[in-house]
Amino acid sequence: MQQHQVETLNLPSQVMTSPAGTALDVVLSKSKEGIERLGVTTYEGLFTFKQLADHFQIEAPSDEMPEAYKKQRDVDARRIAGLKNYWLNSEGPVFPSMTVFINTLSVKDKIVFGGRESVLVEISAGADRFLADGQGRTTFIKWLLEKSAADADYLDYTVNCKVIVTHTDTLSEPKAARIIRQLFSDYHCSVVKPNKSISKLFDTATPYAQFLNELLELPADDGLIVKDRIALHGKIKQGHLCTFDQFTSVIQRFLKVTPATANKQLSEPDDYTASFELCRDFLSRVFAILPVKLLDSGEVTHEDAMFTKAIFLNAMGYVGRSLLDEMLVDEQVGWDKLAVLSIPLKSKSDPYWVKQKVTMVDDGSVKIIKGTDRRIGAIICRELRIYPCLELAA
Repeated sequence: MQQHQVETLNLPSQVMTSPAGTALDVVLSKSKEGIERLGVTTYEGLFTFKQLADHFQIEAPSDEMPEAYKKQRDVDARRIAGLKNYWLNSEGPVFPSMTVFINTLSVKDKIVFGGRESVLVEISAGADRFLADGQGRTTFIKWLLEKSAADADYLDYTVNCKVIVTHTDTLSEPKAARIIRQLFSDYHCSVVKPNKSISKLFDTATPYAQFLNELLELPADDGLIVKDRIALHGKIKQGHLCTFDQFTSVIQRFLKVTPATANKQLSEPDDYTASFELCRDFLSRVFAILPVKLLDSGEVTHEDAMFTKAIFLNAMGYVGRSLLDEMLVDEQVGWDKLAVLSIPLKSKSDPYWVKQKVTMVDDGSVKIIKGTDRRIGAIICRELRIYPCLELAA
């Protein structure tokens, strides 16, 4: 299972060096944190606004680089606007600590004072560095220094930073990339959460999370893989079938698990392999029978289509579960029974769905009725002559 995890997070190398093109000397205090059990070294220290602006880049947004390659979420324009407003209106603005990853640094001098080791380190101009927590603040700082070039006082303002050294050739290597993404999940998923898709995507600490990330590498359609059809960061774009959060929901219904039971089940290597093979076969059929290609051309939009709705995809999870149950009692039944559907999938506005009590017309607007995923699942099972599972028969 460890091998699966490494392959999934082996990101293309994207070395982020110093924009200033010079080495950075900074004094740090050696810290001791639990993350060092993963083979990294931790420090804490103060970075000036000028050092952050001159020596750190901001990761490209997801419209410039594939979401699957990113180690961070996009910098939120609303967050930057909030920081600007805070800075302008606060009598005494202060920023919380940031976290910086460096692939390597050199210790030039050290001293023990008050029982703590302080070191003077050099971060070379070519060292790979990444702002794992603090991209928004650094974006604001860059803006502030550009806007206030005449005010030299801002240059020496400081922010406390955790510095984590990975001892890898780059920060895109499996070990480093995995630790950076997990740290994002650790920081944010229990505090003020980003959207559910990115929180789940960056979490690789559990068997279920690793399993979901591995499923993203499976073939989908037209030479694409599953993650090409998924809005990994939760923002639907042309060609996307659903968000990563919605994708995980489908898998849970198909496997008949919760995150807790999935972690217990997938911790066993044999169960992990068997479950993965089942999901591979199921997803292969889903992408074969749904008109996903129409999303590429814009002929069908995500907003108008029925087959892109979370409630419909959840229904597909129940249908997959129903077929799996049937296969367990009849060895003559195969995945090919999950065939192309003749029901209207391209438009939620089709009168068929109103007749089936899946949608309703409210003041001229077509709305999907909540909780009808099982109704849709039963409809599909009836059409394909699949014996419905207990969840659909109830």
